Amino acid sequence: MLALALALAVAVAWAAPPAHAWSPDGHRITGEVAWRVMAPKTKESLRALLRDETLADAAAWADRREVRGDPRNAWITPLHYVNVDPGATRVRVGRDCGCVVGAIEQQLERLRDPRESSKTRREALRLLAHFVGDVHQPLHVSHPDGRGGNEVDVVFDGRDTNLHRLWDGGLLERRLRELGRRRGGRWRAFAHALADRAPPADAQRWREARDPRAWADESLALARRHTFAVRDGDRLGDAYYEATRSAVAERLAQAGFRLAAALDGVFAPAAPVR
Repeated sequence: MLALALALAVAVAWAAPPAHAWSPDGHRITGEVAWRVMAPKTKESLRALLRDETLADAAAWADRREVRGDPRNAWITPLHYVNVDPGATRVRVGRDCGCVVGAIEQQLERLRDPRESSKTRREALRLLAHFVGDVHQPLHVSHPDGRGGNEVDVVFDGRDTNLHRLWDGGLLERRLRELGRRRGGRWRAFAHALADRAPPADAQRWREARDPRAWADESLALARRHTFAVRDGDRLGDAYYEATRSAVAERLAQAGFRLAAALDGVFAPAAPVR
């Protein structure tokens, strides 16, 4: 089990932390992007490890109701996010922070350890895929005021929601609706577009950024830009969507490419980068 002792320079605890980051479709998109761009050797290893489960579904596993509702999995809950002081511009955490940054590093260690059982490594893969998605959702790297947006009620497209839920799924759901009907699911079509149309220079840069702390810093910068100024009761619509749609798409793409790079580092370290 992961060490849960906090070792944060700027982190503080939320009274009731949120357990979600991205909707199930958002996590599936991260897994599908990673699958599409990873090395063939890595795919072979993951097929053996996951058996009948896809990486897209594995990435959404930690938010499944039966997983979250099992008391034996309570240790996972505080690992979906990291908190910082409202004035912080960087995330400064230790490896055993009991947060999403440390969790990514520790799940990678479990996954690459040949002494671990297949069951343990499968769980590590599921959690790694999920946490890489989590750390790329800006409101999972935020300050505790309003519990990461869960207590900031807003209206988006005429519907009552809260800021955290809006970033988890509301913004993405609108983007997927714009795709219309697609065979195999709109989330899969969007994932393929993110993987296939990523500018090569961006894809290379994303892959080379291997430090989860840097990923968290990016999310914090986006949170400061797009969410810190939103207040309880604000009405958000087209203008907010247009200001954030590219950030949502890029974060999902970055998470997918970085997950692929991390898994290639475990299973195919000598493979050429796509």
